[in-house]
Amino acid sequence: MGKVGLDLETPQLPQSISSNIPYIGHVLGYVRGGHSYFSSLCTRTSLPVFTIRMAKVRMSLVKPELTRDLPKVRHLSLGPLVLQIFRRSLELGEFSCSLLKEDDELSRKFAREVSRLFREEFIPNRNLRKYVEEIDGYVHHADFGNVHRMAIEGGQKIFIEAWIFKTLVSGLGKSLWGGDNGPFGDPEFVTHLRTFLMNMKRLNAPFDFMIDNKLLTSRRFVRERLEKFSFEEYVDKCVSGNTDAVEESFLGRVRALCLTHGAAVEGWTDYQLLLIAGLGPNVTAASTWMFHHLLADPELLVKVRKELDEFVKESEGSVDVADMSEACPLLLATWYEVLRFHGGFSLGRYVHEDTTLASKYLLKKGSYALAPLRPHHFDRQVWGPAAADFLPGRFLKEDGSLDEIQRRKLRVYGVFGTLCPGRYLAVHMAMALTVRLLLAFDMTPLNGSHTLPHESKDTVAGLATPAFDVEVAMRKRDNICQGVKIRFKSSRQAF
Repeated sequence: MGKVGLDLETPQLPQSISSNIPYIGHVLGYVRGGHSYFSSLCTRTSLPVFTIRMAKVRMSLVKPELTRDLPKVRHLSLGPLVLQIFRRSLELGEFSCSLLKEDDELSRKFAREVSRLFREEFIPNRNLRKYVEEIDGYVHHADFGNVHRMAIEGGQKIFIEAWIFKTLVSGLGKSLWGGDNGPFGDPEFVTHLRTFLMNMKRLNAPFDFMIDNKLLTSRRFVRERLEKFSFEEYVDKCVSGNTDAVEESFLGRVRALCLTHGAAVEGWTDYQLLLIAGLGPNVTAASTWMFHHLLADPELLVKVRKELDEFVKESEGSVDVADMSEACPLLLATWYEVLRFHGGFSLGRYVHEDTTLASKYLLKKGSYALAPLRPHHFDRQVWGPAAADFLPGRFLKEDGSLDEIQRRKLRVYGVFGTLCPGRYLAVHMAMALTVRLLLAFDMTPLNGSHTLPHESKDTVAGLATPAFDVEVAMRKRDNICQGVKIRFKSSRQAF
C-alpha cells in the first residue's frame, strides 16, 4: 500500500555567500559601503535568501520576494539586534545589555510591554495632537523665531542639516525631557548630542584609542547631562511632594517598565539614549533630504509652495496638518518619495530559536535575519522603469491626488509584522516644520545652485544622512499669512 499524502520538504540552511577575504571580507564591505553593501549583495545573487558571515556574526539576507513571509516567522526579537548595533556606540552598561539580550521570558516580556507602551503613547490622535502642538510651540518660539528675526534684519545663513537637527530634536526633546529647563533646553547639550549621534559608526570601533577624542567627549557630556537631569528632576519632585508627576509621565512609565523587568537604576541613562537614537535621527534625515530635493529642483519647489500658500489662505492662518494630504498632495508625495529614494537601510531581527522562513529555509538560533530595503524600493517591477529616479509624481494619481496604493508599497516602517509606533509623530513633526520653513523663508544656496549630496556610508540604522551639509541664505517672504498656527484637530491620521 502506498504512502498517503505528500512528504514535507525538510527546511534547508540558506546558501552561504563567501567573500574574497575570509572571515572579515563582508565586514570590510560594510565598513566601506554601509547598508548599500547588503543591497548590492542582494542584487548580485539570484537566491531569494542567503547567508553571510561578518566575523562571528551569521546573517541571513532576505530579498523582497520573501519579505511577505517575515511576519509569519517565529522566535525573532529586536533587542539583541539593538544591542549588537548600539552596545559600543552608546556605551551601554551591563544591566541594559542583560535586558536587551532577551535570554529569559522576563526580558522578552519587557520588549513586548515597551512596544505596547510606545503604541499607546504615539499613535492615538489625542496624544499626537498634544505632541504636535507642543513641539511646534518650541520650534516656533525658540529656534525658528531666532532665524526669523535675523532674516528680517537683513538675511541669515544656516546649514540645513545642522539647523533642522537642532530645531526638530530640540523640540521633541523639550516635549519629553522637561521643556526649556531640561537638557534639550541647553544648546551645548544639543550640539554634543548631534556630534554623538552623527558619528555612531565611528563610535562602534572596538577600542577607545581608535576613536576621535572629540566624539568620546560628546558622548560623555550627553550621558552625564542626562544622568544629572534624571537625578535633579526626581529630587525636585520629591521636595515638592509631586513624585506622581514623574511616574505618570511617558519617560516615567518607560523607567518603571525597565525596573520592573530586571533593569537597574544605573541603566536608565542607557534607555534614554536608545529612545533618543530611535526618535530623532530618522525624522531629521528625512526632513533634511526633503529640503535638499526641493532646493535642487526649483520647479518642484515653486509647485509645492504654491499649493501650500493656497492651503494657508483657505484655512485663514490655522493649518491642520492632517488635512495636508488632500490640500498639499505634491508636498506629501515628495515626502514619500524621499522615504523611498533614501530608504536604503536594512531592517532585522535576532533568531532566538531554530525557525523557518516560508517553510523552506532554516534560520539558525543565534543568527540574524536581515531585510535590505533598497532592492524593494528600487525594483522596476514595483515602481516602474524609472525606479532609480527621484519622481514625487509616482505617488500621485492622474487627477493630482495622493495614490494610497503607491504609499502602501513603502517598507520603511517595518517588514517583520510590527510597524514603527512613532511613524505618525515623525511625519506630523516634519510637515509642521516644512510648513513653517516654506511659508516664512526663501532659501538660496550660497553657490547659486544646489547639487544633491551623496548618502553618507556612516549611518548605522535608519535613513542615511547626507554626506555633507549645505549652507543657504534665508530671506523673509513678504507674501505669507502672518502668525500661522499649526494644529492637529482631525479625528483621522492622514499619513
